[in-house]
Amino acid sequence: MKMELRVQDSELRSNEDGLLTVSGYVNKTEQLSETLGVTKRFKEKIAKGTFSRAIRNATRDIDFLSEHQQDKILASTRNNSLQLKEDEQGLFMEAIITPTSWGKDAYELIKSGIHRNMSFGFRTISDYWKPTASGIFERTITEMELMEISVVKNPAYSQSTISSRGIDLVEEVEIPAEMEFEVQESEEVRKEQDLDLQIRKTQIEVEKQKASVSSAERMVKLLDTNSSRSYLERTKKVLEETRNELSKLQEEQKMIEELKKEIRELQDVGTGQSTISQQVAPITELLESTSDLVAKSRKIKLVGQELKLPYETELSDAEFVLDGDPIPEVSLNLAEATKLSPKRIGIAQRFSNVLLNEVGVLEEHSKSKLVSRVGKKIEEEILVGDGTLTGLHGIAPDVLVPSVNIAIAPTELLLRTLYLKVNSEYRPFCKWYMSEQYFDKVAKVIVNGEYIVKSKTVDNKVVATLWEHEIEVTNAIAAGDTIGQVPIIFADIANAYTLAISKDVVVTKLGKDSIVSVSGNTLFMAEMYCDGIEES
Repeated sequence: MKMELRVQDSELRSNEDGLLTVSGYVNKTEQLSETLGVTKRFKEKIAKGTFSRAIRNATRDIDFLSEHQQDKILASTRNNSLQLKEDEQGLFMEAIITPTSWGKDAYELIKSGIHRNMSFGFRTISDYWKPTASGIFERTITEMELMEISVVKNPAYSQSTISSRGIDLVEEVEIPAEMEFEVQESEEVRKEQDLDLQIRKTQIEVEKQKASVSSAERMVKLLDTNSSRSYLERTKKVLEETRNELSKLQEEQKMIEELKKEIRELQDVGTGQSTISQQVAPITELLESTSDLVAKSRKIKLVGQELKLPYETELSDAEFVLDGDPIPEVSLNLAEATKLSPKRIGIAQRFSNVLLNEVGVLEEHSKSKLVSRVGKKIEEEILVGDGTLTGLHGIAPDVLVPSVNIAIAPTELLLRTLYLKVNSEYRPFCKWYMSEQYFDKVAKVIVNGEYIVKSKTVDNKVVATLWEHEIEVTNAIAAGDTIGQVPIIFADIANAYTLAISKDVVVTKLGKDSIVSVSGNTLFMAEMYCDGIEES
């Protein structure tokens, strides 16, 4: 069995407790690694929840080793001397090192700071890839078998000698063939694409800052404190600076507009059509930045016309049984399966050619807005889709999702009842999704003389929270002013929803030499093929 090996500068520390105790983070989830690979370069991150599932599903002992030496075991899950858990930051370990001679030596090396790197060996079960503008791929690991963790001094030495210890190590990760591509543009074209990349990233930042200003304005209306007003002014200033930066980049782009037209002609995929998503990588980034739900949802590739996802029809607990008696078996009826099939989602926008020529920024603005609206529609479907022939399966209508009858006027008791409906394993990663009308009601709930909704600063922006969990206000959910509506959802989207993508979002331009151009217009059209299902 082949094993992959990853190393990270650790926060490993020794504890002065009379025991040989050490603790620290083995890996931080959702953080891109340094560039990996030899001939095929990529960066990698571990999706949230991956380590939790690997620990829960482990069929063998996970050992804490010194320098990956199988005969130098320091601690193990076998006797609980090694404790592993995933929290909001990543995989955290705590070990009581067995006081063997090598155990004492390893502890002193850790305590003195000589051994400070953590390494872990694993086997990949599931991952997905996406290209980036720089030509370096991005890999996200979603399922793995965690095999061991080690403390090491020299990561390069460990990598080169581990094979001699009888471990079959993966030296070069295979990038899926369909993801490979070569960048053959001239240096001039490359500079143009870099500029286009900067503009799109700045456009994304403008949209983010606009959302921050809107959030700050709502917070001022709700709390009206000096800190909230001060934050509003700061966010407005940042938005203005970002807009100025965008204007400068767009002016620079106008100077080489003729070169851009030549590039578009080279990228024609048919009469009057030009594929944009292959030209500029941030299309997917823009789609995900539009919606937190789209960004966090688990993504798989939908191949063919149909994909069946079986689900458990019975969730039984383990039981103690007498020797000789049968072990209770959990039923997984494969006849009970959700069928996913490619569903087309799209939106178009038409401009007169005269207007496009006069206002050069309209083209880029249109592309960004179309992709943004695709993302917002997918977000709406994730939350409230009814699974019809043309839409996705949503969380709110799913009868298998645990629910609570919420009153039109929310109370702290009802909200806590909903909170406790989520399995404690996933609860730390959950987020509240509320309609604007219902958020206004929840924000007015007072317990023991204090509002239950608080605010905190995350990445220089103020966010509303309920019991330390972030609240996202969305127009996709029902208002909650009528009995039977679902105005609030508490979920860990990364573990609760799967988005199966058949064809990534593509922006097409119909104008030159097309039927649309006869009327003197240009049509921009964004479309995507996907399906989605809530994982009950």
